[in-house]
Amino acid sequence: MENRLPKIFELVCQNKRELTVREFATQFGVSTRTVYSDVKKLNELLETGGYPMIQADKGKLHYAEPLTIEFESLLASTSDFVLTNQRIRRLRIVETILLAGDQFTVEDLLKVLDISRNTLIADLKEIKEMLAIHSIAMESTPFKGYRVIAKELNIRNLLILSVSEDPLFFENRPFNDLEIIKKCEAFLDDVSGRLSVELSDVSFHRMLAAFWVTYARISMGKVFPEGPKDPLTREEITFLQKRKELASIFETEVSLDDCFYLANKLTEASVVKYEELLSEQWLPFHLVTNQFIEAVTKEYPFEAFVTDTKLYEGLLNHLRPAYKRALSEEWAENPLLDYVRENFSQLNDAVSKGVMLVEDKLKVHFNEHEVSYFTLLFASVIERNEKQVRRTPNVIIVCNAGISTSEILKSRLEAMFHVNILGTFSLRNAALWLMEHVPDFIVSTVPFKWKDIQVLKVSPFLSDYDIREIQNQLSFLTARIHLGDVMGIIRKYADIKEEQIPALKKELSLYLGFSEKTEPRKGIYQPMLKEILTTDLIQAKFSAGSRDEAVRESGRLLVEKGLADEAYIEAMLKNVEVNGTYIVIAPGIAMPHARPEEGALGIGLSIVTLKEPVVFGHPKNDPVKIVVGLCAIDHQSHLKALTELADILMDEKKVEEIINADSQQEIMKIIKGES
Repeated sequence: MENRLPKIFELVCQNKRELTVREFATQFGVSTRTVYSDVKKLNELLETGGYPMIQADKGKLHYAEPLTIEFESLLASTSDFVLTNQRIRRLRIVETILLAGDQFTVEDLLKVLDISRNTLIADLKEIKEMLAIHSIAMESTPFKGYRVIAKELNIRNLLILSVSEDPLFFENRPFNDLEIIKKCEAFLDDVSGRLSVELSDVSFHRMLAAFWVTYARISMGKVFPEGPKDPLTREEITFLQKRKELASIFETEVSLDDCFYLANKLTEASVVKYEELLSEQWLPFHLVTNQFIEAVTKEYPFEAFVTDTKLYEGLLNHLRPAYKRALSEEWAENPLLDYVRENFSQLNDAVSKGVMLVEDKLKVHFNEHEVSYFTLLFASVIERNEKQVRRTPNVIIVCNAGISTSEILKSRLEAMFHVNILGTFSLRNAALWLMEHVPDFIVSTVPFKWKDIQVLKVSPFLSDYDIREIQNQLSFLTARIHLGDVMGIIRKYADIKEEQIPALKKELSLYLGFSEKTEPRKGIYQPMLKEILTTDLIQAKFSAGSRDEAVRESGRLLVEKGLADEAYIEAMLKNVEVNGTYIVIAPGIAMPHARPEEGALGIGLSIVTLKEPVVFGHPKNDPVKIVVGLCAIDHQSHLKALTELADILMDEKKVEEIINADSQQEIMKIIKGES
């Protein structure tokens, strides 16, 4: 890091060379993400010195005019930046306090921080209150200075937050610290690869801060008390496997709890890519994500929410770290919060209402920053769909006050909104016209209703309230050009041979700028449990000699029913091997499954009760007595049936009845609630 900044400064700012981020990454032997981080730090220095910042556009770095100053002169402005910027100065004081040990004096801080005593005393008063918010007490003791009293967890969390928000924290650190950061970066890349996750840039650098803070606190002799803990999460298992490597980087012993602390920080990190490897809460997350989408769609009707696969996967990916942050009372600040409030206020309100369902199910609370992240995921669906070619909405005016009033209203509507006024009508004529035509919505100055078409009652001169209502209607309106509608119009006036239709559709798609795939789809049909679970998908009192035999039997029932092929059983077994204990979703209940593309042919659930319980390897939920085989053709269509079954399996009495049942018919009666 120390050598990269001067080199980037020399090549880009002094020589004005246009180089790509990838070229720098190759030259320095680092990731492109690290180069972007370096540019951000360099821009902090440039901004502090009053110079233009480096622009990054499509992977290329640009600078306006060559600078004649040397990098050392630019770096000298860092101390001025820290001193004059109150927020950064106080971050430095917090960092110094928490890295000083349990006790410190004002003189200790003055030796490190080049500020006046009065400024320091004033800052300490504010910092004491801020520390209290993070459950850290700063008590003054006569003749000894100050004493810090807090749990190690709270100190580390605040240090990570402070270091992450201090843009130039590592610039003046000793060389050894920078080497440790470099090794931690490689370590984190390896861990992310093993877990098949891709962290966001912000999360990646926050994790590097967590590594350094852990190293710094261990070096001070501050470690978590080591105690017994089952490695339940994938992250904990991975860190445990790499514990010796981590100790080599830190050049000291790393306790189990220090490993688990870093593993937990990784579970709180936001990801941009997450391959479907199961977590300890995978089933509740899947079920609640589907319910969340439905709840938001009720509040903000937008057809594509329920069919957009990227939305479902995006919410699922974000939900786990958001849930982990909520549990540990951490939170990720969203820099786009104000943007969300200003540009997606209605959608954000709908998401805020919908997220209450998630909070209730998972027993956590999400603050407005987390909610706004969810809103952005829903907003991205709207953006993706808005890229389709839109047509001008068709509107009619119903008015009984005469032609002059209706013409004024028509003129105002055309001037203020992008709409196509098909005509102005009296009540009677509107009804006759509507018998043969279908506008997108109706604007009326009198009470009027017509079938399923939205009617907005307004004053003839359009009040502010009326204007807002029309704007809202237009924002909800999905008046887009659909290829099917275009073909329907053409067929009314032209005879087209059947073999010509595909070529015509293709040419129209190219001309209009969209394909048939972008046309809105109907909501995904989710069958109920009674529609997919039959007696031939149930096996009672099966004698399984091992975990694999139990899993194979649940898969056999699906295959014989034609819901999966043989390859799906092998994929189920592999998934159990890879995802281990996560398959056991509750005490005595396992739910093996595989990905849709690994041989699923339909939506299916099988139930196998075991004559003798089988150990699956879960430290708490073993042994398994019920095996539920699951197959699905996508991520959503099976969720209604799965939700119903999950509700049944949460009932301890029914679970006991199912375990004790002697036949599939008896189990089916219990499932149906007939016993």
